[in-house]
Amino acid sequence: MNIRYFLIGTCLFLLSSCNNFLEVKPKGIIIPEKLVDYQGLLNAPSMTRTFPINLLDFTDDNLNSFEPTVESATANGYFWRPVLTLNVEANPDVWGPLYRSIYSANVIINGVMGAAEGTDEQKRSTRAEAYLVRAICYMDLLTVFAKSYNEATAATDPGVPLVISTDVNEKIPPRSSVAVTLESIRGDVEAAIADLPQNNINRYRSTKYAAYGLLTRIYLYMANYEEALKYVTLALEGPYRLLDYNEYADNTSVPVYDLNPEVLWQRAAVSGSPIFMLYSDDLKSYFENNDLRYTFLTLANNSGLGRNSFGGVYNFGITYPEMYLTQAELLARDGKIEQSMAIINNLRKHRILRSAYIDLSATSPDQALELVLMERRRELAYSGLRWFDMKRLDQEGRMPEVKRIHPVTKVVEATLSPKSPHYTFEMPARVKAFNPNIETNF
Repeated sequence: MNIRYFLIGTCLFLLSSCNNFLEVKPKGIIIPEKLVDYQGLLNAPSMTRTFPINLLDFTDDNLNSFEPTVESATANGYFWRPVLTLNVEANPDVWGPLYRSIYSANVIINGVMGAAEGTDEQKRSTRAEAYLVRAICYMDLLTVFAKSYNEATAATDPGVPLVISTDVNEKIPPRSSVAVTLESIRGDVEAAIADLPQNNINRYRSTKYAAYGLLTRIYLYMANYEEALKYVTLALEGPYRLLDYNEYADNTSVPVYDLNPEVLWQRAAVSGSPIFMLYSDDLKSYFENNDLRYTFLTLANNSGLGRNSFGGVYNFGITYPEMYLTQAELLARDGKIEQSMAIINNLRKHRILRSAYIDLSATSPDQALELVLMERRRELAYSGLRWFDMKRLDQEGRMPEVKRIHPVTKVVEATLSPKSPHYTFEMPARVKAFNPNIETNF
């Protein structure tokens, strides 16, 4: 099975008449030759719009309703059915767009050092940014199509195919293990750090601090808390400012995500937006009346309480509040209660109505950790991280049973139990049709 069919429907460059897309110059398509072409590709939608909106469907933050016969990818994800995209003629949700972005990253990684013009330093920096995009795409693929990281089984649990070639006729590799997939992701990020700038032309373009933030996520997912603390400390050395919501009249006066000083690395959705996605009753229960996040970021509509926005293109990337929350979690896990609570309280002072604010306190590491995780749920609602958190927390027994309850009939339509196999989605139907020997999850 060659890469052309593996990526079918996902890549504009995949033309059946050529052995390698770089050998032809299709009308209307810019084939990278000069450094400026490769840098332009970094700004293309396939490199900036990488977040699969489907990941929001899976979470306990989300409330939706469907007729029983609906088998769309949205409904299949919401009810944790085994396969997201059942139509073998359709580009598979999550899988297709992410491998399209990986292909674009590979174009840069494999070709930019031979580009005309530009210095070696500029070329290495461009390649480093592509490494980061490829890494975050593989991380999202892993959290959807592979089992949660478990040190005891990671070497044998199937991960995802690691495609590094741009030759559309080359056979796709088999699925790497979860351990090998994560090692490849870490390797990409670590290889990038030395060549990344400290600042960049916009928030979609990556920096050293973005790389530190991504490594923080990777090690947190692996429950390697020592390394996670190392990199979150480095990420927090970057330039940023926490916004105090008390200083704004409403959400329309808060800086849009593109200009928000809390955004470390911006990632837009492949398509769609969480705007008007409904808050589950469980998520709503986490907010106090004086929490300005609830005031600014919810919107009542005919279906219930939906998600609002600060305007501009919605961000699903890495933020400094995420880094603060991760740092607080790691300190709590290490028994450093006062330091953990100090971080959480500093964040809350910027989010809770000033006249109603009260410090949180904990008397044990476990209580501190619970308070941090609750704050993480509030702050990062609809940020794109909840499925990531649900999978890792389920591994340590911190995820309760999640139920899909119809908002009108109150009938339980689906259940996600602790340690359920439904935390992992099966290979897409189209991928299995073209690759009958591909390893399945179950």
